[in-house]
Amino acid sequence: MNGVCSPRRQRGAVAIEFAAVFVLFFAVLYGLLGYCVPLLMLQAFNDAAASGARVAVSVNPTSGNYTAALNNAVNAAVNDRLSWMPAAWRVGCYNGQFMDAPVSETVNNRTYTRVRVCVNYPYAASPIVPLLTLPVIGTVPRLPAVLSGQASVLL
Repeated sequence: MNGVCSPRRQRGAVAIEFAAVFVLFFAVLYGLLGYCVPLLMLQAFNDAAASGARVAVSVNPTSGNYTAALNNAVNAAVNDRLSWMPAAWRVGCYNGQFMDAPVSETVNNRTYTRVRVCVNYPYAASPIVPLLTLPVIGTVPRLPAVLSGQASVLL
């Protein structure tokens, strides 16, 4: 019986099939992790920045040191929203602070105070999920150098 499907000729076929399927499943799993974790961080940064901007509205502008009270309230709100992630993953955009200095702005002949809140993480310098460089595809995951979430409010 010299058939094409003899057990002797099939030796090693399972290992080759497993290797092909494993590479495919590993690529899908790594793609999910490689993109989902940074996108989760980005959404969390946007939510925290928006929360800091919302809290800025509640600070009394007639208080003794308005800028310090505003900064403390924004920092507390951002840190509260991002308390689930390590502190090293959240960095303020403005010299380490989450809030930029309030700026006066005139809109329709009225003067407002603009407060900008920003949270970022330098992903290219220290990626959470290691980057892979594939021959034809390039770097996976392909993400911006800095993940950043921003919000601003006129007071």
